[in-house]
Amino acid sequence: MPIHNYHTAIVTGAANGIGAASVRMLCKAGLSVLSIDKDVDALSTLKDETGCEIMAMDLQNTDQIYDRLDSYKCDVLINNAGLAHDLSAGFLGATPSQVDEMLSVNVSAAVHVIRALLPSMIARKSGHIIEMGSVASLYALGLPVYSATKGAIHSLSRALRIELNGTKIRHTEICPGRTSTSFFQSAFPDEKARSSFVNQIRNLDPEDIAAAINFALSAPLHVNVSTIELTPVDQAPGARVISK
Repeated sequence: MPIHNYHTAIVTGAANGIGAASVRMLCKAGLSVLSIDKDVDALSTLKDETGCEIMAMDLQNTDQIYDRLDSYKCDVLINNAGLAHDLSAGFLGATPSQVDEMLSVNVSAAVHVIRALLPSMIARKSGHIIEMGSVASLYALGLPVYSATKGAIHSLSRALRIELNGTKIRHTEICPGRTSTSFFQSAFPDEKARSSFVNQIRNLDPEDIAAAINFALSAPLHVNVSTIELTPVDQAPGARVISK
């Protein structure tokens, strides 16, 4: 089903991976897309490929989020920006600044971007917010800080559905499993550990996630697709390690 109800979109974390795949999908569907990321070179390449508008921005700068997005009116927001630092280091292995950055980008930035764009959606009684969650918010995967950030997004999504009830604004949380993106570069800095983890199974592709987003956006306006969980066929999330 085509995305015939929406005309404009904003995608954060748009420079590569799931964000870039989402931009390509939206542009192909005929939407005008603003792509936001701090990677200027990758944004420029994406603009040349898709014709999207671009905005270079560090989403850890809260004032900049409001200053630059308050004037925008979009039908679709894909809140995709996120990161993880060395998941193999464990709870105590990350530095305090790395923990703060995960909380800032994965949670605070997502909240502030919504707050900047939501008033115009409410005024128009139309809009669709897509939150990029994770199976790490739904199952105990042993990734405490990262899981906590995605758990916050999961709770935010559920609570916003209640607060926005009656506004005609739709809200969808996408919860992917393992997906082949540059996310693994920072999540597993050690090349050997990264290769061992990434190559265990056939991972999802960014285009798989973009297709799930397309499904949610293409639903009739009276239908809200609240949550989509999708994983590789060989990934069964949940506790796997038992100590004897």
